[in-house]
Formats: sequence, C-alpha cells, structure tokens
Amino acid sequence: MSAISRNTILMVAVGALTAGTVLLSGTSAEAKDGGGPARTTDSGVLAHAKKVAPLNAVANALGEQGRGRYADVYGNLSVDESGRTVTLYAIGAEQGRKIVAAAKAAHPGIDTSLVKVAVSPHTKKSLDAQVQQIIRATAASDAADLEVYSVAVNPDSSGITVSGRGDKLASITSRIQARQASIAAAAPPAQGGTAQVQVVAGEPIHGSSWRWNDGVPQIGGDVLIGDAHQSGYASQCTAGLATEDSNGRDYLVTAAHCFRNGSTVNGEGGSNPGQFTYSRGGWIGQVVNTNDHWDAQLIDTGGYNGSGSNSDEADQPDGKWYYVKGTAYSYNGQSVCQDGARSYYSGHGVPCNISVKNDDITYNLTWNDGSVHSVRGVQGYNSTWAVMEGDSGAAVFTVTNSTDREARGIVSALAGNQWMYWTEAPDILGGFGQHLNPHV
Repeated sequence: MSAISRNTILMVAVGALTAGTVLLSGTSAEAKDGGGPARTTDSGVLAHAKKVAPLNAVANALGEQGRGRYADVYGNLSVDESGRTVTLYAIGAEQGRKIVAAAKAAHPGIDTSLVKVAVSPHTKKSLDAQVQQIIRATAASDAADLEVYSVAVNPDSSGITVSGRGDKLASITSRIQARQASIAAAAPPAQGGTAQVQVVAGEPIHGSSWRWNDGVPQIGGDVLIGDAHQSGYASQCTAGLATEDSNGRDYLVTAAHCFRNGSTVNGEGGSNPGQFTYSRGGWIGQVVNTNDHWDAQLIDTGGYNGSGSNSDEADQPDGKWYYVKGTAYSYNGQSVCQDGARSYYSGHGVPCNISVKNDDITYNLTWNDGSVHSVRGVQGYNSTWAVMEGDSGAAVFTVTNSTDREARGIVSALAGNQWMYWTEAPDILGGFGQHLNPHV
C-alpha cells in the first residue's frame, strides 16, 4: 500500500492528495509529550479482547510448537472467535494430539478443551518450501514483467493458490510446470508430497501518519515524510513499531517501500492536522536498514532508552496513547486493528475487526521506482474499512486490556480499502535483531 508519494519537483497540487480527508482542528495529537497514556478503551473492544484472550493463548502456544519441534507434522491453525474453537491442522490425528500435549506442557494455563484437531494433507513447512519454488519460477524484476500477484498457502494446508493477471494464467501455469522437479524436491512424501496448485485471476497488490509533526519520543501511528525510492519524490507513511537494539539505541520501524536507505525522515510540517502538505516538519531520524522480504525498514532516532522512540501506539481519544508490550503471530480467523494515520485523518479512526483470511501469503509488491519485491505476510479483511494508502508501516495490533496492546506487525499493502496485508512483528524484530522498547 504504497506510501502516498508526491513529486517534490513538480509540486503536485495538495488537493489531489487529500481528497476525502477530514481536516481536524485544534492541537496536534502527540506521544509522551502529549496528553499521556489512555486509561480507557471502548467497552465493546474490551469485551471482545476478554472473549478471545483464551483462544489467542491457545493459538500462540500451538503455533510455538508448530514452528519448532513439531514443524515436520504441523499443518496450520484457524481460530473461530464466534464459535470459541481453535482448529489445529496436522499431518495426522495422533501427531495433532502430541502438539496439543506439548503446548499444554509448555503453557499449563491454556484451555486445551478449545482445540479441535483436524487432519491436513500437507505440512506448513513443506508448503512454504514449495511456495518459494513457485515464487522463483514466476519472479519479475520490474512492474512491466509482473504476472503473479501472490502465492498463498491455503488456510487448511490443503494446497497452494496462485493469484495473477487474468490474461497470463496460462503463462503462469507453464512457468510453474517447468519448475515441477524443484517443487517436488521441496515436498517430502512424509509431509504430504507435492501439493495441488490452483492458479486464479486476482487483483494487483499496492503498497499503502497521529500523528502530526509529533515530538520525541516517537511512537507507532506518527506521520512520517521522507525521500521516496523514486528520485525526486517524497513519500508519506506511518510509524509502526518502536524498538531498541542491545545497546538501548532507539529506532522506529516502518514499511520498506516507503523511503530510500540513508534518507532523512521528518514529521509532516503542515500547520493543520489532516491536511497533508509534504512539507518537512521536525526531524525524526535516518533510514539505516531495509528488509524488503518483511517490507520493513529501520529509522535511527539517535536516542537511547526511550528518549528517541517508545513502544506505544497512537489511538483514540485524540492525543492519548497505549503501551505496546509484546508480540505474537497472527492466525486464520483472528482479528486485529491498525493505527494508520491516513485512515485516522480520513474519518475512519483506528480500524479494527480486520479478520485474518490467510496467515501465510507471499505477494509481489511494486515499489514506486518500478522494482518488484517478494514479501511474506498475512492477508486480512474488513467489509467496512481496513486500510488506505498512507497507512503503510502502521502498527498492526490486538487489544490486551484497557491500557496495553500486543504487536502483530506493520501494515504493508492493500487491494482496495477492505483487504489489508501486513508483515509479522516476530519476523521483523528477528530480522533486525531488535526488541520492543516499552519504557513505561
């Protein structure tokens, strides 16, 4: 979902960039230098958080085993928040029961009566390896050659679905068939062997600040302005995760497709919150590292121990913030929120109830310089509103209680305003060797 970009040389009219934006009057919403921590959360959101907490605990415990000791038999997970069940897919029923027992041993407090074991024809490990072969077979170096939009593991681990250009489905199928030997080599018979691949017509996936020229320490949800990958352009994105390295140096994480490595990042300098001018506000930091596979980049704030950034996220009411204290993966059927600034300033507040539709999807993202990058993440949907361009990099999270949030990742891409893609917090932090820095 690309960052919203503006050509700073041609000075494109601001009105075209802010169409539909709600202009907010009054003082800007800020982080630690603003109104302070929020102590209340909407009662409906809190009720939902309480309801799904046992389900999330079980899913996290099962997923931990599936990504570790039991990777050779683990299929996937699906959470039914309404029906209060967690379906565990495994290569066999007995193997599934072993995963449940191991999860219970590691986390005695989880309620395993919520778990339903189902047999899947393939393991997630095997399907992921086959997906990578398909990605290699259909790779494109630039937007003009792009045929495949995404390659996804089916939520029940029954196979793989490839989404691409409607007029190129035969070409895509031929390219996959040409790599069949490599695909088969990545699919051990004991883990289900070669999976069925379905090629379907799809829609392109586009890359996608609260907030307004905010002061230190920076937090998730703040507006970011910096140099785009395309020369002569500026991009607007949203701050996501606030992190530290082992020395306590503070960073912000946003989406990799937003800014060029080495570029300086500022807040939005416009005087009216919500009226994006792409003028440079207060200095935030410098981009020092980019990981295109997780669509994430690090902004060095120059501060230490919470003075440059702090693991909070801008939410509602205006000017308040919430602590972000932990991370977790997302699983099919769970729901998340995101704090993108464009959605907020366009009158959509903090979009929640974004339901996970596929927790393992690899998609091709075209940056504004025309280059194509393979990204692995999660696909979610909200029939009313999920996301818009300019939300890129925003924190994706779940509500833990009235003051705390759990990070699930950062906003990466969209296909319309109802479908959102994000990359996952544990992967991003692991890739950069970082941890959250909630100095509460």
